Amino acid sequence: MLILVREDSIVIVTQPKIIPSIQQVLPVFKEALSAAVIEDLLAGSPARFYQRLFTPLIVLWCLVFQRLNADHSCDAAVSYVGSGAVDHLDDHHLLPPSLRMVSQSTAAFCKARQRFPLRALQAALQRVAQYTQQQFAAKARWLGHQVTVLDGTTFLMRPEPKLLEHYGQHRNNLGKTYWVVMRAVAAFCLHTGAALAANEGSLHDSEQALVKEVLAELDPDSIAVADQNFGVFSVVQAARHFGLWSLFRLKFDRTHALAKRSLASGADIAVSWHRSIKSQYDPTMSTAPIEGRLLYQRVQPKGFRPIDIYLFTTLLDQSRYSAQSLFELYARRGHVELNLRYVKDTLNMGLLAGKSVDVIRKELWAGLLAYNLIRAYMSQAALRAGLTPLTLSFTKCWRRIRDTLSGFRATDQPAHIVATLLHLANQLTKCKLPERQRYRIEPRAVRHLPVVYPTLRGSRAEARRKLLRQLLEPCKC
Repeated sequence: MLILVREDSIVIVTQPKIIPSIQQVLPVFKEALSAAVIEDLLAGSPARFYQRLFTPLIVLWCLVFQRLNADHSCDAAVSYVGSGAVDHLDDHHLLPPSLRMVSQSTAAFCKARQRFPLRALQAALQRVAQYTQQQFAAKARWLGHQVTVLDGTTFLMRPEPKLLEHYGQHRNNLGKTYWVVMRAVAAFCLHTGAALAANEGSLHDSEQALVKEVLAELDPDSIAVADQNFGVFSVVQAARHFGLWSLFRLKFDRTHALAKRSLASGADIAVSWHRSIKSQYDPTMSTAPIEGRLLYQRVQPKGFRPIDIYLFTTLLDQSRYSAQSLFELYARRGHVELNLRYVKDTLNMGLLAGKSVDVIRKELWAGLLAYNLIRAYMSQAALRAGLTPLTLSFTKCWRRIRDTLSGFRATDQPAHIVATLLHLANQLTKCKLPERQRYRIEPRAVRHLPVVYPTLRGSRAEARRKLLRQLLEPCKC
């Protein structure tokens, strides 16, 4: 108990004797992101973290909250801390954070966010992904291998000077555009949908170059599945270097160069992929020919034109890895595009709000961490109900997890928290995706809502000057 003496009164302030811990509010933190683990992740960081208002655990939780909350601003995070919702995360002080907060400025949080190392966020992302996968053990593997799906995407940023200097100005046929564009490549677990690793760069960096660091973060003996954009020698070379198996789709011209003859549907031939003169490669890795199999199958969807699918794989055992099973495995690659859509649209990460490269990167990895926490909850619910995680709707689960966690307070009794989390788990098991009876195809186009104002072209500052000149011109009445 602490007695505060003010000019007009005496106030007795105590922290709750029975308070929920972060392990109770978010069970994933119990094994993946406890306070001790966070301190270990910060041990090698050059920046020192003092036990101030925003401790490392509070900063990490606020970064996740920013992405789960509808309002992603720093002021919303400061307001969240001031509400007493994170008082249970600080056991280093007698007074809870909500009562020690003397200012409503966002400066303290922004400085703490800058001190928090990016590597700790990346390690936290991997820990939550590993925790999610370990729940299913052998069930999350395909013929004894972990399967990882790869794909690339882009994120938009505002043209801040530091971002323009690092990422460059995006251009199209009409010239320079307003937005700064980041190119990113991510890897997801095929069974749980958890994000395993990611890498980012400017539009001048190709996805084939960015994916190498992603492959380095994956567990050896995993199978990497990707579309024809990654079906090049340098990516297969990197996969072999890091002990991964490849299952990549190829373009027709590259397939013809490998096979050196025409193929019939159902073909399964052994090939040796030699580096050609035009092929890009990494000189630090072995450039020896890559032994593999070339698979071809013509798919005839009812009512549509036939589709030719060419696959290259380094899984050589035809008796264990049949051609049909490999085509069925590749057909599940489309889940990676859904995962990226959940990250960008559901979590509203299509436009990143940071003004510096460091903050932008932390915003990206904090968003992926929030995505993984939702996937962890979904995996726990699916495991309890005997389902696979991908049969649950990510968007429905996200809404219920967000609304439940935002309702916890430091004064809640443990029994109430346990009952609430049990009710949440039961809710998530009912958030199944609809079972559609027939195949659907939709055009990749949207209808634009009517807008009152015309589209702004060029610099906003120049538009302001032009408007000012118009206002200062004498009226010709």
